[in-house]
Amino acid sequence: MLRSLTKLLLCLVLVFFSLSGFSGLAAERSWVAIFGTADCDDCAAVKRQWREELTAPEDPVLLFLDIAHPPNYRRLEQIEAALKIPAKGASFPIFLVGNRLIDNIDAFYELGDELFELAAAQPSDPAVQAVTKPLATAAATASTPVVDLLCPEEASPPTATTATTTIATPRLLYFFQKNCQKCSRQEKELELLLADLPGLTIDRFDVATLDGLAILRRAMNHFLLPADSTRNLAPMVCWQDGFITGRLADAAELKKALAHYREPYETFWQAPVTDTERQAEKTRQQRRLGKGAIGLIISAGLLDGFNPCAFATSIFLLSYLLYLKRRPRDIALVGAFFCLGVFLTYVLFGIGLSFLIDALNQAAWMKTIIYGGLGIVGVILAIGHLRDALRYRRTGKAGDMALGLDKQTHQRIHTWIKRLTDHKSWLMIPAALLLGAIVSSMELACTGQIYLPTLAAINADGIDLRAVLLLLLYNFFFILPLAVITTLAVLGVGAQPVAAWARKNVVATKVAMAVLFACLAVLMFSLIG
Repeated sequence: MLRSLTKLLLCLVLVFFSLSGFSGLAAERSWVAIFGTADCDDCAAVKRQWREELTAPEDPVLLFLDIAHPPNYRRLEQIEAALKIPAKGASFPIFLVGNRLIDNIDAFYELGDELFELAAAQPSDPAVQAVTKPLATAAATASTPVVDLLCPEEASPPTATTATTTIATPRLLYFFQKNCQKCSRQEKELELLLADLPGLTIDRFDVATLDGLAILRRAMNHFLLPADSTRNLAPMVCWQDGFITGRLADAAELKKALAHYREPYETFWQAPVTDTERQAEKTRQQRRLGKGAIGLIISAGLLDGFNPCAFATSIFLLSYLLYLKRRPRDIALVGAFFCLGVFLTYVLFGIGLSFLIDALNQAAWMKTIIYGGLGIVGVILAIGHLRDALRYRRTGKAGDMALGLDKQTHQRIHTWIKRLTDHKSWLMIPAALLLGAIVSSMELACTGQIYLPTLAAINADGIDLRAVLLLLLYNFFFILPLAVITTLAVLGVGAQPVAAWARKNVVATKVAMAVLFACLAVLMFSLIG
């Protein structure tokens, strides 16, 4: 009887442990937290990849905490305080993997298989365990690989503010850049500060505007910053006697900096921006496209006009007019209005592309992609044109060159030339205009190789009168070779001597274009930032 009772008690103990301790252990599941925003591209990419690849029950759960939800942001600050992070991450997303906070997307991906080891290691510090308890609970009850988590409202800030300080007319100056990734967290810290100091005034300036640059110049002079430090200062937070840039300015240290202002005071940035200041900043911007860059733009337009794509078409047009035995007056009219049609079409294309480039340049990361990408393309095209020069020098065959219009496009252009130059009398003028528009549009795939990076350089500081004038300057030099060919034809010089000259100078033209693309690549890389 005693032995039976002992066995029964032993079974009950085993059942108890299996229902309590063992089941509790089984309920624990590793997890990774990501703090970010709903419109964060990196966050969306990580979540999508996680849903597709980490679906096994033993895989970690991904917890996404949108920092637009105040308790989620406060939870991040609690975790940073518990982990004793010396320098807070200035940009999102921020990942919590085990006991590590990672504020760099590349560093997160570089973890590789180490991610699973770190995620499986539960925090041992009681302070960290306390602030991550809601996250662990959410992971234990998760039914999907990715969970959008909203922390409860009762989450308290990591540090309590004890003394109430009366600050007279508190004022901060904040420099930002539109869609700048680094600015996202700084905005959250300023929101927390505003909640703590309802009377605070934050004057915000976009450093991509003339007013923003003018106020930034005042700040540089006020704080005796070097003149070449205008780049990459945003986000930057200033008060009358100090500033923070290059890192996150958290609400607590900003409040501390403002605490000693007990009497009303005037800040160095409160006076409205004057026209003189705006003009000074505009002049500084224009210096970026100095004489060297203007010379490069003129060279680009002229070389684009001598581009074998455009030059061969011009020679064919005039040789066909001579074949039709048109009078010099007719050749002059057709050539002039053909030039005008090409000029207007390219100017319109240029204006449209300029507005597109200007719109994309409003985002700092997009501007880096555009100018970095064009710089890389410039290097590739420089190598390509140099290779074409070597091939043509060796074989003498235009068909061996890779960069140019294909044979089918050439045939279509010739067809249009034949169709629209058969008109006589007053129809010659509108037909020549139309022909210029059609041919230049068809050639854009070839001539645009130079046009696009030149437009990017012209519009690096936005669309203004100077940019428009440079656009017109480029296109004037672009049609100059065509105007010269027309003049020669009117004077009785046949197309054959011009074509022979062009063939003789193909190698020189290709080498010059290679040098031009190398220069454009250097210019594109210099405009990043």
